[in-house]
Amino acid sequence: MKKLFLSPFFAPVCFAVCWASLLAIVLVYFPEQKYQLTFDGQIIDILTNIGYMLMLAALLIYSKDYTDKITSWGIYLFLGIAAFLREAGIQHHLSKTDTTPFKSRFFLKPENPIGEKIVFGMLLLIIFGAVLYLMVKYAKHLIVSFFKFNTITWTIAVFCSVLVFSKFADRFPGNWRDAHNDVSLPKSHIEVWSLLEESIEIFIPYLVVLALAQYHLLKKKD
Repeated sequence: MKKLFLSPFFAPVCFAVCWASLLAIVLVYFPEQKYQLTFDGQIIDILTNIGYMLMLAALLIYSKDYTDKITSWGIYLFLGIAAFLREAGIQHHLSKTDTTPFKSRFFLKPENPIGEKIVFGMLLLIIFGAVLYLMVKYAKHLIVSFFKFNTITWTIAVFCSVLVFSKFADRFPGNWRDAHNDVSLPKSHIEVWSLLEESIEIFIPYLVVLALAQYHLLKKKD
C-alpha cells in the first residue's frame, strides 16, 4: 500500500477518479441543484475550507521535514494562509469602496483611495514575489525530475494543472462575454462552468496535503 501511495501515478489517478466521482454524484443525484451546490456555505464550499484547514495543519505537522529549507517552508505557509483567507472571502471585506482589491479594475478606478491601492498593491507584489522565488528556485528541478518520474514532481504537476484549469473555468464565461460584444453564454452553460470550477478547486488543498505526506514518507525512507 505504501509503495502504491508513493508511486508517481498515484496523484493523477487518484485525482481523476475522485473528480469524476464527485461530478457523477452531483449530476446523477443533484442535477437540479448542481449550481446551488457551488454557492458559499454549501457542501462544495465546506469541503474546500476543510481542505485548507487540513493543508495548514499538515504544513505545521511536517515542518520538521523542512529544517534545511526553512525559507521555502515559510513561503509555503504564507501562501497557504493567503489562499485560505481568499477562499474564505476575506478579499470582499478589505476595501471600503470596491468588492475586491485584488483585481486590475480596483487599481484603475479613480474613486478607490490611493492608500488602499498602495497597501494592496504591495501585498500583491509580495505574493507574486513569493511565487516567483519558488519558480526560479525549483523550476529546473521540477522539469528534469518530471521526466524521471519523481513522485513529488508528478503530484505538483497535477496541483498546477488543477490550479490553471480552475482559473480558466472561472474566467471563461467572462472572457466569452468580452469577446462577443457583451453577449453572455446561456445560463445553463455558465452553471456548468461554475460547477467545473468549484468542483476542481476542492482538490487544490488536498493535493498539497498529499504532496507533503509523500515527501515526509520519502524523506523518512531515505
